[in-house]
Amino acid sequence: GLTDRDREAVLKRSLLRGHFLLSSGLHSEFYFEKFRVLEDPALLRLFSRDLARFFRRFGPDRVAGPFTGGAILAYEVARVMGIRAAYAEKGEGGRVFRRGFVLSGERVVVVDDDLTTGRSVMGTVKAVEGAGGEVVAVGVMVKRGEYSGPYPFHYVLELDFPTYRPEECPLCASGLPLTSPGRGGV
Repeated sequence: GLTDRDREAVLKRSLLRGHFLLSSGLHSEFYFEKFRVLEDPALLRLFSRDLARFFRRFGPDRVAGPFTGGAILAYEVARVMGIRAAYAEKGEGGRVFRRGFVLSGERVVVVDDDLTTGRSVMGTVKAVEGAGGEVVAVGVMVKRGEYSGPYPFHYVLELDFPTYRPEECPLCASGLPLTSPGRGGV
């Protein structure tokens, strides 16, 4: 896992403070900018190795992740494990595998950069199953919400910051401008 020093380096580089609109629709004073980890091979390696250690016991043939951040992580975990990666893209009715990915009969671990609502993780799980793959485990770099899927689950770092419904947000009440990270707003 990550050492205290590793955690400190990750948070120093990736944790933003302000007034943020999260993908869940909730507001928060804190936002974890995962691309500060994904841009740094040394930091990404820490997360990838931790996930790979957990996944080895399941004997996967492939690592799958959703575009965009989950795809970067899937590639790196697959590289560490010496297996192939696959990338789930948004499509009609949910996530799909395009570009000739064949998962039929393969044991697949699903990764994503973070878990908040679980929507992209579960969308990728459904895409793997729809492509004939067998999901054997799920893992994320950062856990911010609750995982409720049926597969063994692992996270490397957990962040638990207060979130607010817009009508109850003290940051809104104070007049602090709202920004939308990940959508060009930060």
